[in-house]
Amino acid sequence: WQTGIQGIIPDYTYLKANNHKIKAIFITHGHEDHIGAIPYLLQELHIPKIYAPKIGCEYIKAKLAERKIKHNTEFIEIEKDMVVEYDQISVDFWTVQHSIPDAFGIRVTTPNGSVADTGDFRIDYTPIGAHTDFDKLERIGKEDLTILFSDSTNAMRPDHSPTEQGILQDIEKMIKEGKKRVFFTTFASNIERVVAVIEMAERLGKKVCPFGRSMVNGIKIASRVGYIKVNPNTIIDKKQIAKYDPNEIFILTTGSQGEEMAALSRMARGQHHQVTIEKDDLIIFSSSAIPGNRMKIELLINQLTKLGAIIKENGIDGRLHTSGHAYKDEHRTVFRKSTPSYFIPFHGEYRMSVAHAQTAIESGVPEENVFIIDNGQVVEMVDRKVRISGEFIDPGPIYIDGITASKSTNKVIAEREKLADSGFVNVVVAINKKKNVIVGRPRLISRGTLFVKSSQELMKEAQRLVHGSTLYTIKNKKDWTVNDVKAIIKERLEPLFYKVKRRRPIIIPVVMFVEDKPKKANDSKKKPVAKKQNNNKKPVAKKAPVKKQNGNKNPNQKKPNLNKKPVSKKPTTQNKPVVNKQK
Repeated sequence: WQTGIQGIIPDYTYLKANNHKIKAIFITHGHEDHIGAIPYLLQELHIPKIYAPKIGCEYIKAKLAERKIKHNTEFIEIEKDMVVEYDQISVDFWTVQHSIPDAFGIRVTTPNGSVADTGDFRIDYTPIGAHTDFDKLERIGKEDLTILFSDSTNAMRPDHSPTEQGILQDIEKMIKEGKKRVFFTTFASNIERVVAVIEMAERLGKKVCPFGRSMVNGIKIASRVGYIKVNPNTIIDKKQIAKYDPNEIFILTTGSQGEEMAALSRMARGQHHQVTIEKDDLIIFSSSAIPGNRMKIELLINQLTKLGAIIKENGIDGRLHTSGHAYKDEHRTVFRKSTPSYFIPFHGEYRMSVAHAQTAIESGVPEENVFIIDNGQVVEMVDRKVRISGEFIDPGPIYIDGITASKSTNKVIAEREKLADSGFVNVVVAINKKKNVIVGRPRLISRGTLFVKSSQELMKEAQRLVHGSTLYTIKNKKDWTVNDVKAIIKERLEPLFYKVKRRRPIIIPVVMFVEDKPKKANDSKKKPVAKKQNNNKKPVAKKAPVKKQNGNKNPNQKKPNLNKKPVSKKPTTQNKPVVNKQK
């Protein structure tokens, strides 16, 4: 997976351009890699009808409801004898075996020839579910099949795939040996096996408790459409586990690929709210490692082993898993019964397609009629003659980032990968454009590229380059722009970081314009500042001294001149002066 990506879907540009021609979509089965992109498709296109198996319809509807996607598409359940006709085109089906109930092959018949698609399939002569409809496959061959498309996933494996019945026998034997709780982890999409082990657990007197969102949802849907036929009390809620003895508990859980956030991984880390792993718990891995997941599975098994759990793995402790995809002998059976004139392998890596093509040639398909094509190549069929045209349709991929999926997301992912690999450096330069000078020193902020404290010399050299190149640009280039400054900063720093650190970080220059502080008017001639006077206060007159008099006041005495400085006589000890207060 790409950094932070939830999934990958095809590019729908071609379908959008031809939306008016689309009559329906046909789904072979309900696995995620076949239906997972439909919610995104229905947000972009109008699809009048979707034909899918019963359980596939339920899975698709659940996805649309979960994402609250509005649509007016009609869902029609496929039945093995159904024929759908559009003008001169007809579509019919045949049952195949896979790791999910209700899987079909599809044939499209046109005036120019017929095309058959096996879907994902395997051949099991003692199946626990539906049988492969060999009679229909032979009839398709007798009716002159033009092109066969077929699943190549296990085309390199010799002989025949193990039977599901044999796998279940080994699983039951291990469950009986368990002394405490039994944890069973497998692909949540392998509904056929999930249903089989639930019925097995009931037969052994155990209570089944599912964990993991995809596992819980899958069991709910399988129960709703009638594929799980057990006593309602057999499947219990996680809150009821404590009511039963450990040897009565059978836990079905996600996490067979060591996914970090899967239920089993959280239990192993002690981060699950309801269940923790205890000594002598039996944990059965009924799956094979998807390429790229082996290390994660090993880390999970190590964690479980440290906690004292007993681990059982496919291939090491017995046959605990078989693939839902056909081996070489099963491919030979399909070629022998369908006798196609042309063959195109698909659904597999290139080397798997090459191996499948070789099996087709060995089975009688002319070598010149076997085409290994790339995604997006166009194949033309005219008058039962087939050729690869020169036309090419862009198949994508489109990355799903969060809840969005668009071509623009691809650019975001490219930046995210570069950030993860080399980090980024933010450069901030302040320029006084009026004076055409740099203000202060350039500032560098690094994340994921270098540790600043131990890279002082590199930081100083980077600052020197930024300062020098910026100053040269603004002084010597007429009518320079911000983009000119950003470009020269990147041009100078990229070689420096690669030379010293062997890294090519994302460099983000930021150019800021600053101005001198405006001066106030008459700022140069400072005037003396007068003290503020409080005009609200009433003036208080000074006390005016009066002449010393004996006895009572003289009524004819003139008012004193307040502005004249009075000359007062020294009072005697016998006669104290009397002072008149004058307001």
